[in-house]
Amino acid sequence: MLIKISGLILAFVFFSSIGFYQSYKLKKRKDNLCTILLFLNRMCTSIQYRNDDLFLLVSKCCDDILTPLKEVKSDTSEYSQKISALPLNKEDKTLLEKFFSGLGTSDIDGQIRHISLYTNFFNELYEKSKTDIEKKSKLYTLSGVFAGLTFVVMFI
Repeated sequence: MLIKISGLILAFVFFSSIGFYQSYKLKKRKDNLCTILLFLNRMCTSIQYRNDDLFLLVSKCCDDILTPLKEVKSDTSEYSQKISALPLNKEDKTLLEKFFSGLGTSDIDGQIRHISLYTNFFNELYEKSKTDIEKKSKLYTLSGVFAGLTFVVMFI
């Protein structure tokens, strides 16, 4: 009987943790998008007021999840390799790769417009992630808890 109860408790914890993990992923995506938006704002400001090399500007503006991008020193095609290893959503990775493919291909005004365009794209994704958290976070958490409870009730 003790083994059955401990097994049911473990099953409940397992199902609940799946729901909590899905909710956590939504919140983590919002944080990652916020980091990307901060990076883009820093890049825009740095391009306007500094006359540094593109790779130096990127390395100065990267932090948190974008830290691996600091390692790129000479070729913009290396950014796609570094981005593919980042812990981001597929849609976010694709958009970030497109951003870096167009970076450094025009004058300063063109770069500022390029950064502003991608800031708008990432801002839309950020707002969407906030609404996803509001709508789905509680749903995922409760779904996991109810799945765990259903499993426990079925085997009692």
